[in-house]
Amino acid sequence: MVQISDKNLDEFIKVSEKEGHTYKTREDARQSAYNLVRFVDVLIEIDQKEKALERRLEDEPKGFSMQGNGRSCSLCGYSQYEASGWYDKWGFKCMNCQKAVDKRLIPGSLCRDYKNEKYATDSTLSWKADIHIQTLRKLARQGKLKARLIPNGPYLFLRKDNPNIMDVIEKEKSTRMKVK
Repeated sequence: MVQISDKNLDEFIKVSEKEGHTYKTREDARQSAYNLVRFVDVLIEIDQKEKALERRLEDEPKGFSMQGNGRSCSLCGYSQYEASGWYDKWGFKCMNCQKAVDKRLIPGSLCRDYKNEKYATDSTLSWKADIHIQTLRKLARQGKLKARLIPNGPYLFLRKDNPNIMDVIEKEKSTRMKVK
């Protein structure tokens, strides 16, 4: 266990109180400080692994295959455990998404859109808009929404392709409510 000196603990308590957080006991504060130190250790470890991948890209600029080991694809979000994926300038992707990027079905830049500001998958949109996933796919087949399909994967709805996406969804939901 990491040792937190009394001096550092006092400083931690002082900063915590300044930020509006107080602890019932010094032991609670010590445990929180320890958790923070461990969290920073994990962040440093992750950063070092990411930097190693970036250094490897210098030797293999087109990217390289790597084991998933529980990573999530940066595009579709599916977890990769046993399967291998692909790492390139856009980050880690499952092989389905990598093929879609290679065939230019999906812009590679979407892989770095971690906040999903440029697109939404059909499952995410279904959940957030409270509409069945099959209804979204039907709207895409009807041409009311434009979707980009990752073969053997999800539909992606790009904001630039669907500027009025919520209007279309709301109209569909209200139409369904009238039918019921």
